[in-house]
Amino acid sequence: MESDLEMDAGVIVPSCGAAFFIVVVFIVRWLRDVRKRSKEPWVTEHIRVDDGGLRAAVFGFSDGVVSNVCLILGVYISIREDAKDAIEQTKSVVVTGLAGLLAGACSMACGEWISMVVQKQGLETELQTERRHLGSYAKQEKELLKSVLLNHGMSDQTAEAVIKDLSSKGIEKMLPFHAQMVLGIDSEDLGSPWKSALSSFVCFAVGAITPVVPWMFVKDHYHAFKWTVLLVSLAIFAAGSITSQFSHRSLLWVSMRQLLVVCISVLFSIVSSYILIGSLV
Repeated sequence: MESDLEMDAGVIVPSCGAAFFIVVVFIVRWLRDVRKRSKEPWVTEHIRVDDGGLRAAVFGFSDGVVSNVCLILGVYISIREDAKDAIEQTKSVVVTGLAGLLAGACSMACGEWISMVVQKQGLETELQTERRHLGSYAKQEKELLKSVLLNHGMSDQTAEAVIKDLSSKGIEKMLPFHAQMVLGIDSEDLGSPWKSALSSFVCFAVGAITPVVPWMFVKDHYHAFKWTVLLVSLAIFAAGSITSQFSHRSLLWVSMRQLLVVCISVLFSIVSSYILIGSLV
């Protein structure tokens, strides 16, 4: 009876995981079609991607999948010949995978938070410098802004009028426009360290747990390995379908690109493990 339950869990749980990723692909495609059919495409088809959250999510998920797949394969190859039974093999892989998940997720979140804080502080420093320059070098800053506006196709008279109008409202009103046009800094959105950290943590955890799931429920290590390959492939394809929403490339092109990169990384891990350890799955 217990054996039958283990077999059922070993099939049902990975199958549910595979079905979940397949559903994600169809939901994303449906959302993309909904945006295209919108009555206000000039609003709905735009997605903010400059606050650090998207980059952290993509980076976290990809890093989680690749690092844990390579880690699990390395451990599995190293213990495959030495382990006394299948339970010992799968247990070692699960422990290693979960440890890699926690360590990697915390490391990614910490790194994202620190990097975003440093970036935000750097942008704030640039804004303070520009505020000081607008007061101390008003004439030079106006000439610089005018040259930028002219390069964007604005006429000389219009540029003069814009600068005159902004200057009459004071430095604080002129600073956001000047920073955006001259420095390329959006003073109202300097990025969110906490959003990037949370996004990175969650997405790394999702990516890292994917290759571990089969080993938690499938006792036969050969079947667990096959389920890992299937789940990881579907997870990467699902992630590609999501990131394709922010790309001019097609869903298939983006998904296959990510799958190819992961395959190259995993292949390198297997070859390296074979050379260093002397056994191959």
